Amino acid sequence: MGAILLIFAVFGTAAGLRLGYWQVVAADELTAGLKASAGSTAAGPVVRADIVDRDGELLAKLVTYDQLAVHPAIIDPADHPEIIETLDSIFGLEPDERQSYLSVLADTEKEYAVLRKRLTFEESDAVRAARVADLLPGISLEPMEARRYPVKGGQPGTSLAAHVIGFVGDENQGGEGVERYYDERLTTVDTDLLDLAGIGDVPGMLGDLSGLEPAPVELTIDADLQKQVEKELTSVWRANDAKSVSAIVIDPMTGAILAAASVPSYDANRFAEVANDDISRLRNRVFSDQYEPGSVMKIFTVTAALREGKVTPTTKIRDQAVLKYWKDTVQNADLGSNGLRTVKDHIAESRNVVAAKLARMLAPHDTQKAARKLYDLWATVGMTKPTGTDISGEAPGSWFDPSQRLWAPVDLANRSFGQGVAVTLPQLARGVATLVNGGYLVQPHFVVGGEAAAVEPVRVLEAKYARQAKEILTHVTGSVTRYAERALIKGYDIGGKTGTAQIWDVKRGDWKKNRFNHSFVGFVGGRDQEYVIAVRIEEPVPLENEQGSIPLDVESTELFRGVAQATIDKLGMKKSRDKSAGRPIIGTGAAAALDPVRNREALRQSKLQQRDQAAKGKKSAGGKRGGGQESRLAAATGADGDPT
Repeated sequence: MGAILLIFAVFGTAAGLRLGYWQVVAADELTAGLKASAGSTAAGPVVRADIVDRDGELLAKLVTYDQLAVHPAIIDPADHPEIIETLDSIFGLEPDERQSYLSVLADTEKEYAVLRKRLTFEESDAVRAARVADLLPGISLEPMEARRYPVKGGQPGTSLAAHVIGFVGDENQGGEGVERYYDERLTTVDTDLLDLAGIGDVPGMLGDLSGLEPAPVELTIDADLQKQVEKELTSVWRANDAKSVSAIVIDPMTGAILAAASVPSYDANRFAEVANDDISRLRNRVFSDQYEPGSVMKIFTVTAALREGKVTPTTKIRDQAVLKYWKDTVQNADLGSNGLRTVKDHIAESRNVVAAKLARMLAPHDTQKAARKLYDLWATVGMTKPTGTDISGEAPGSWFDPSQRLWAPVDLANRSFGQGVAVTLPQLARGVATLVNGGYLVQPHFVVGGEAAAVEPVRVLEAKYARQAKEILTHVTGSVTRYAERALIKGYDIGGKTGTAQIWDVKRGDWKKNRFNHSFVGFVGGRDQEYVIAVRIEEPVPLENEQGSIPLDVESTELFRGVAQATIDKLGMKKSRDKSAGRPIIGTGAAAALDPVRNREALRQSKLQQRDQAAKGKKSAGGKRGGGQESRLAAATGADGDPT
């Protein structure tokens, strides 16, 4: 019994040690092996999933079509003329096609050749009927599979949202856009769900999954809005003879992208032909193009100054015609000065010198410290790196982190008004969304339930400063006549900032002559909905080029309004409860020029109220207070109601 007990003890100890080895030492390796053998959901050849918009409209689908094949070696040469005539009656052959088909038929040593790819359903039916009638000996139909994009785009000859969706290559692999980014998901069946559903030979074991179709991938874009945006871009592209025109519409509360487009676009059903003809048309300019944005960056410069407590929207700063930086100078576009005015008025009038002063105020005696504070604001609102949107080919922008590369004082000045940095439209839209939504950083995304959509908004900026920045955006469009008449939509809250930036010509080593990037980024809000819109017109041909003015046939503000109106119409936005929404701000030059009757009446009522308050003040304080208020009102407005 002692011997038996010893044997059991030895074997028990050995078994315990082995079990411990499996559970502790080799646990990771064994788990990885299990996952590799049983955890993969790739199930061989699987039908590629559909892609649909937010309302379920089909945007991409795998379809079966026929191609026309011929076997010349088994065809009697005497039948060639009749075969050609039959094919001509079906396809309407051009003379060169007839000759090409005859050449293929004449090569009687060839066993096989493809005469025609991708027949229509009607053509396939006609060929079948001819084969039944024995009119096409040696001719066959071969079923093939291809990705089909059935919805036409807003630009003639294109498919809808081609740059967003992308295309599928010859080996059923996604090429660009969502097709590429979500290639595995589009071709993968969830084996856990199939197992629960009882699909497979035995519980826990899956059988042949060939032919099973994964669930559709749902996009956040609205097909109707997307098409209208593409139409707007096409119109502006042609009117301005621009190199390209782009736009993005994003929900600032969730990060969902409702539309994203650029023209020229392409037909994803013919991507190979397009690539051979002009491969640049396949480029998604919204996400892959980075460019110097110009004055749209001033809203972030003033936000940095607000956050540091250096100014408020009504702080007065003196503009200058020239700001010196040793050998370099900073000037306003009109080479002039607006004098002493409020910060919000200077931003509305897009003063370069004031933006440079605001940046320097972040740390008056330390350029690098000021640079870090400005860069930190950019990083806070999510602009210094790719947005992480679930789409292929996103550019990072060019931001020059001051902790890695020193800024000269003139660098700080230039970057404060959007020169010397490069940005993408999604980065701009995300940055402004942070200001519009009260200070939350959101994750832009295209796919409902995708990895990007799972990222929750995070507060990164105090609500007070976000609100002040948003008020400045509203002041821009509501106080400046040229912006108000081109951007405002009555009944809806509108705010934004323009940008016109020079373009560096790498080949010439100089700025391009008379060519600029024109941008606008802003928001449109109604009763319960609000959206951020960023647009860019690349290298349009200006009507003229005078100092301080580069007019276009269709301005970026007008393009913004067109996209905003489409957003209102297609997404069913209700008008704001604020009766002043979408109208010029009382007491400004825009109101005096565009809404003079309302402006005069409002000012008259304001003066009467001030007079009543003054009278009450005289009774209680000897009249000093009332006279002071009235004099301040008089000083606050000029003869035309424009702030002095």
